[in-house]
Amino acid sequence: MNQKIDITKYVVSQSGLPTDDKNIRLTVAAWWYSTRKKDEGGLRLTEQGFECVSKYIKSYKVRFQEEFHYNNQLLIRLDRFINCPWYLKNKEIYVFDDKMAVQLVLFSGNIEKFSSAKARSLKSS
Repeated sequence: MNQKIDITKYVVSQSGLPTDDKNIRLTVAAWWYSTRKKDEGGLRLTEQGFECVSKYIKSYKVRFQEEFHYNNQLLIRLDRFINCPWYLKNKEIYVFDDKMAVQLVLFSGNIEKFSSAKARSLKSS
């Protein structure tokens, strides 16, 4: 099954809401930026999704060194390389996996360097 759907079903059931297919489809559309089914990635949360998911799953905040403006290429890379739910703001990123949080902290919260390093490591493999 799809990780996005599993997470959505878990949070919806914990909230006491119905977990029928129609409700899950509507919730997925409201909580996730990408509703496509993918084996990896595609786990960027909308603001509503972040608020709901963070009530039931622990998130980790990684602050950026400085405020920056992201572009489409960076968002696509992050969507591809971050393998857990994540939520992006101008000064911080929230991830729902401790290992991913540590990786981001090791890059001093610089997600541009993080995404570039991940892209380079894929090219060399």
